[in-house]
Amino acid sequence: MHGSRFISQTLMSSVQDSDLSQKTLILDVEETLLRSSSVFPYYMLVAFESGSLIRAFVLFALYPLIYLVNDELSIKIMVMVSFFGIKKDGFRVGSSVLPKFFLEDVGVEGFDVLRRGKKTVGVSKLPQVMVECFLKDYLEIDYVFGRELKVFGGYFVGLMKEHKNVIERLIHEVLEDDETVCFSNKSVKRDWIACSKVCHK
Repeated sequence: MHGSRFISQTLMSSVQDSDLSQKTLILDVEETLLRSSSVFPYYMLVAFESGSLIRAFVLFALYPLIYLVNDELSIKIMVMVSFFGIKKDGFRVGSSVLPKFFLEDVGVEGFDVLRRGKKTVGVSKLPQVMVECFLKDYLEIDYVFGRELKVFGGYFVGLMKEHKNVIERLIHEVLEDDETVCFSNKSVKRDWIACSKVCHK
């Protein structure tokens, strides 16, 4: 939950005069595209729209705890409360409600850089079902890699699949021999940053 402050202005200005037309851009979605310092509101939308008012109230009541724990644990708590028991095939928030709110949270600098790359890769700590539609359909990002949720009997169980080194492997599979430029936050450690020889932090 503890996303960094909006830093895309600084990051994007660092490549203002660079030629990115033949490069693949790898962007940390929360750290470089979104202006908000918290992903909590997005989970609240999922809890309310796909779950119920009670589910949203439970998540709201847990906010003090979510704020105090580390980033990974806070996400696990929000995923459990927001997704547990929701039918996978019936999940429509990622394509109907969330894109509008994500779009309002994207900085102008992010739009500018996305248009300049040969290919774009978006990496998110949010579940894939929450961000894929927005990033592909609205921002036209070519490849999206988010967290995968566990499913049992067609229902989300509120747990995420292990992702250590998985995203790095997936990125390597789509990069081929492309020259890459990575945008991330220097205070956040990501295994997949090693996929790029040039990284703006």
